[in-house]
Amino acid sequence: MKLFWMKNKVLIATLCAVLVLGVFFWGGLRLFEGNQMQDVMVRTAYAEAEAATALPGQMPTPTPAPTELPAELVSEEILGLEWKYKDIFPRITDIYSYQAKTWKEGDTVDEALTDAARKKAKDVFYQLFNDGGDYHDFASATVVRYVDEAGYRENVLRVTGKDNDFVCVLTEKDLGLLIADNAKFPAAASVHENEDAKEVAEYLGTTLGQGKAGGGGSQDRTGKWVERFFGFELSDGRWITLSYTMNTLHGIQVHQDKYSMQEGVCFQADIRNSPEVVHLVAPENFVQGDINDIAEGDMTVEQVKRMYRTLLSAANGRAAERRDAEGKTLEELDYNLNDWEITYYLDKSGYRENYYHIHKKELIAIDIAAKSGYIVRAKCDGLYNPDDELKLINIHYDHMGGPEYLAYVRNIAEQTWGKENVKDVDVNAVYDGNYCTIDAYMTDGRWYEFCFTGGKLMEIQHYARERSDVCGWAADALYVNTITGEQFYQEW
Repeated sequence: MKLFWMKNKVLIATLCAVLVLGVFFWGGLRLFEGNQMQDVMVRTAYAEAEAATALPGQMPTPTPAPTELPAELVSEEILGLEWKYKDIFPRITDIYSYQAKTWKEGDTVDEALTDAARKKAKDVFYQLFNDGGDYHDFASATVVRYVDEAGYRENVLRVTGKDNDFVCVLTEKDLGLLIADNAKFPAAASVHENEDAKEVAEYLGTTLGQGKAGGGGSQDRTGKWVERFFGFELSDGRWITLSYTMNTLHGIQVHQDKYSMQEGVCFQADIRNSPEVVHLVAPENFVQGDINDIAEGDMTVEQVKRMYRTLLSAANGRAAERRDAEGKTLEELDYNLNDWEITYYLDKSGYRENYYHIHKKELIAIDIAAKSGYIVRAKCDGLYNPDDELKLINIHYDHMGGPEYLAYVRNIAEQTWGKENVKDVDVNAVYDGNYCTIDAYMTDGRWYEFCFTGGKLMEIQHYARERSDVCGWAADALYVNTITGEQFYQEW
């Protein structure tokens, strides 16, 4: 897949860095054989590439490390910690987990609480990682309070090593362990996850339950495990995740329930995908209306027809020019609508608009929001503009996504919604030898993705918010966490 420009630019840049990091692991793997313990190593995670594709509750497919890049390109500054530790809660596995944007740094932690938090972190590392003063200076660790402005999560204290070589996050109210990660440790001969889980459960004041989640992680070229992680149920309903690198336990996370564990988060408030917990606030509920009795504030039938013709004229050329270009008759290619080709629907969910559905055979099937004029969705039958400056069908794959594509999409967007409402047009991706997607960004934050096959427009997808992960109506991306009652939009 040949990429020009992706919505998730940060992730793509990170993936490139991760390819470089793989070499470091192989050098590390050669450092230990059999049961012999070796020198202290710094952990990394080339399997970050799997983070964007792992589904909730699923373990990612192991990703072999790359071999082509020279080791001298790797520096300790980018050995995974930059990604693992950039958020308040360190990431102890290679699965992407949600981190709320409502956290803010709180008031300065007083000296007594700071000292207590440092001692607690030291105790966690001594007792559970069998590690402490040998590798870390707990006395100089920073302690920062974080507060959730949304009010769904309790205050936490983040204890961070002076050299960013460990992180431990505790609840402020009782210094309960939430998550801890160790960046320096000796490699071990084998994993003993069951024994470790029992020890962690006892440290947390409980015992192991019956549930266990199979280990996921990543392997090297030879099939040896480099990183592994396991989930264990506790008898009090909580779950824990244990993470290993070089067979050594380096990460512990405490989850409020099974769903939190499956999504790699500490709090139930951060569950974003589990269907048992997360539901749509308002599912679609439309009924057919009377096209002769349009609701107040909705566009008239004539206004919608005019918008439809404007869109098609920009996307498909004026009907007369397209007919001449293809030798078609008026009956075969005409932008006039018959009564049965336009339907009016009324929203009963209370979260969407009424809309017009137009189905013009061999041209387009399109839904137009009745008040705002947004195109909710459109399926097109290979539209193209015969104008020489906008014609895309003869452009070779190597030049797809170029200025001609941008000009074509910009012309449609500006003609349909007005030049003043179009913020920018940019390439999303060119891929698989024949496909291209172009994004048009509106000034109000919404955006459209135009999908092409062989230079012909096949689909228009509407996203109501700048980072929306669900196309269609805004309400199609509005969910509620049924445990906390918090409503949120699914975002990428």
